[in-house]
Amino acid sequence: MRIKNIITAGLVTSLFSFKAYTQTPQGLQYFKQHGEILLKDGGKWKSVNQKYDASDSSSASYFGWEFSKGINDNTLRFKSTAYVPKKSEWKILSEGYFTWDAKKQKIVCMAVNASTGVVNAESENIFESGWIMKELGEKQKVQLKIADNSLEATDYKMKNNRWQAKPPINFSRLEQPSGNLTFMSTRDGNFEIYSMDAKGENLKNLSCNKAVDYAFSYADDGRLAFYTNRDGNDEIYVMDADGKKQTNITNNPASDRIPAFSPDGKQIVFVSDREDKRVELYIMDADGKNLRRLTNNEYFEDAGGFSPDGKKIIFSRELKDLNDTSRKAVGNGEIFIMDADGSNEKQLTYRPGYDGGPQFSPDGTKIAFYGKTADGNYEIFLMDADGKNIINLTEDPLEDYSPSWSPDGKWIGYTNGNSKNYDAWIINLETKIKTRLTTQPKRDESPFWQPVKK
Repeated sequence: MRIKNIITAGLVTSLFSFKAYTQTPQGLQYFKQHGEILLKDGGKWKSVNQKYDASDSSSASYFGWEFSKGINDNTLRFKSTAYVPKKSEWKILSEGYFTWDAKKQKIVCMAVNASTGVVNAESENIFESGWIMKELGEKQKVQLKIADNSLEATDYKMKNNRWQAKPPINFSRLEQPSGNLTFMSTRDGNFEIYSMDAKGENLKNLSCNKAVDYAFSYADDGRLAFYTNRDGNDEIYVMDADGKKQTNITNNPASDRIPAFSPDGKQIVFVSDREDKRVELYIMDADGKNLRRLTNNEYFEDAGGFSPDGKKIIFSRELKDLNDTSRKAVGNGEIFIMDADGSNEKQLTYRPGYDGGPQFSPDGTKIAFYGKTADGNYEIFLMDADGKNIINLTEDPLEDYSPSWSPDGKWIGYTNGNSKNYDAWIINLETKIKTRLTTQPKRDESPFWQPVKK
């Protein structure tokens, strides 16, 4: 692998753990300082590919370096990668290590490139803000300048007995999600409610019941609203954040589903067929009292949720010809919004196919939802709170459902897959880089963030 390929291609993973030694050489001291910077905040860096071609399924939108700790105190491991959005994956271009050679008093590098083989390099100079690596036996080298939140790589090539520099490539930290998420899984044989961290690790079964349990919403104090058929029909339950004190708050023979807390945690909106066979929106206090019906029409309502200020409720409605009562009647789901008391309904989307799962951004300016594209595939879309400026966020060949915002508004969790299997994913709003959180063969879906403790 060429040093050029290591630098310009992408992202590095490093191993670096550093002990303080007496009489440490100046070069090693600098190398350790650099390692601490490169490993900070997850050790991942990104650079925009200025030549990205959205029409090319193999084109990379970002290059990156990913660093992690190495086999000894003075070793830094890395990967260089390229993010291919059409495949939702980081492609590994090369991987290897930088390490301090005490005998040579230099940094040495050995790496393997996916296409060109092995490269060996040694430091030509080590300075306070970075180092210069020269490839052995080759007329090329690279300079790395390392600062707290920036990484600059400049390639040099010998031409006419002079080193000529290419334009530098600038990397910034690749932001990592934080917090914990809740999702649904059939990994224990039936749908259960699980929690995990934002890396997809530290899983815990919260519901622990043989019935179907499904959740979408937390109150800020950590209470979780969910629906379950453990009593023989779908009922709304509330439980503590640790899964304890699971309490039925509807106790009705009808089907009560898809509960969502109000921002202040005092009310819950949900859907039910309790008054007729049509599914309508209802609201109640968080203990199940003061039940009120919000919608009353001939259509099917689905997936209600509150605006961040609690003044509005957003939901989906399946519009179809009411005179066609056949099972094959064509339905078209659209996003609606209304006041929290059920008044002042307004339709926000006017698109063919079913639009569902609407969720407000934490600042109330955007709405995420899932819907069909012109070719019939389900994607996650974003639009302004008034229904304008709709964009396709995921642009994924598989199906995408159930968007959910992170508390900081920088990420959206969602379901991705097909009829064979679904998994929990997240996508960064700025970069559109996607990360798969679950990979096991059972069905995992509908990830949503747990509230941040205040």
